[in-house]
Amino acid sequence: MDLSTRLSYLFGTEEYVTMRRQLVLLRETFLNHNREQKVHPICSGSLGEGVAFPKSDDDLMFCPTDLRVVTTYREATEAPDVLMVPSEFSPGYCRLLDVRGSYPNHVLHSINEIPFVSSSLWKQQSAREGQYIHGPCHSGVIGSQEYDFAFCIPCYNWPDIANNWVIRDRSYDWPTNEMIQNIVRNGCHVVPIGDPDSPCYEHEWRISFSLAERTLMHSFNHTQFLVYNLLRLTLKRVIEKGIPNVFCSYFMKTTLFYIAEKTSIQFWQLHDLEVCFKTCLSVLYDYVDNVYCPNYFIPEYNMIKRKINHTNRHKILDNLRVLHTKGIVDIIHLSGESMCLSATLSPIIMEWKLDREFMFSYHLHFAYELKNPFDPYHLTICNIVRFI
Repeated sequence: MDLSTRLSYLFGTEEYVTMRRQLVLLRETFLNHNREQKVHPICSGSLGEGVAFPKSDDDLMFCPTDLRVVTTYREATEAPDVLMVPSEFSPGYCRLLDVRGSYPNHVLHSINEIPFVSSSLWKQQSAREGQYIHGPCHSGVIGSQEYDFAFCIPCYNWPDIANNWVIRDRSYDWPTNEMIQNIVRNGCHVVPIGDPDSPCYEHEWRISFSLAERTLMHSFNHTQFLVYNLLRLTLKRVIEKGIPNVFCSYFMKTTLFYIAEKTSIQFWQLHDLEVCFKTCLSVLYDYVDNVYCPNYFIPEYNMIKRKINHTNRHKILDNLRVLHTKGIVDIIHLSGESMCLSATLSPIIMEWKLDREFMFSYHLHFAYELKNPFDPYHLTICNIVRFI
C-alpha cells in the first residue's frame, strides 16, 4: 500500500472528505432553515472544514441575527449596532462601541465614560449550566460529543486592517479572485476574547475569519488535506507530548495557507506528499526560529509572540529538525496512531459516522430552538440586547 493510500485510510479518502464537506453545508442549511430565528449557527473548526480527526470537538459559532458590527458611524443605523474600534495595542483585535446606548449596563465597560461592550461580561451573560469558558467559547458535552460554542457578532463589512489581504500579489492564483470576492462579501465576525498582552484584554474582541478559512480549506485538493492532517497529527501526538500548550492547529493551518498561496497546484501532488509535508515543517521551523508567525489575513498580528520563550524555542526547533529527518512514516509510528483506524473508514462505518453527526445536529437544533420565549437562556442568547 503506497503512502497516500495509507494516509487516506487514516484521515479519510477523497470521496469521504467530499461527503464531510457537503454534510457541513447541509447541516448548516438545516440549522438555519427558519429565517425568523434569532440566532444562526455556523459550523466552524476542524469538523466544519471536513477534517475527520479522532476526538475532534464540535465547533459552532452562534450569530444573533438582530445584532451586527459596523465599521463606520454612518452605518450604525439600528439601535443594537456596535462600532468596531481597532485596538491600539493589538492588530486583529478591536473594541465594540455601543453607538446608541442600546446595550444593558451589565455587558458594558466604560472608558472615559464611553460605553464599550465587554467581551468578558458578554461571555458571563451567555454562560449556561454545565458549560465552562474556554478562550472565546463555552465548552461542554452533549451526550458523548464535546463541543465549543462561540457566541459572536457578525460584521458584514470587510475590516480595513485586512484590506492588504484582498489586494496582495498572488503568483499562482490561489485563492482565486472569485473566492476572494466571495470571502470579502461574507465579511467576518468578532468573538469575545482579547489579546492577553493588552491592558484592555477583558474587554476586547478578536476579529475572526472562520468562514473565510472554511472556504479556503474546502478549496484544497486531497494532497493539501492530507498534509494538513499530518501537521495536526504531528502537533497533537508528537510535539505536544514534550511541549504542551505552545502550539495549536491554527498555526499549522496558517502555515499551509501561506505555502498554498506561494506555490503552484502542481506542487501539491500525492506522489510528492513527503516533499510537501517537509516544506511545511521548514516554514514552521522559520516561524519558531524568528519567533514570528504572521496571521494569514493580518500579517502584523504575530500569533506566537507570547508562546515562544528561550527555553521552549530551542526544544521546539530540535523537535522539528528530528521530525523533518524522520519523515512521514516514522511520524505516524511516533504518534502512536494505529493503522487499524482504517477500519473506521470502511463504507458502512463512514455512513454511520455521517448519520451520527447529522443526528447530533438535529438534536442540537431543537436544543436551541426553545419554545418558551421567556426561557432565561433564550433571552440571554437570542435577545441579549432587548431583554437582559
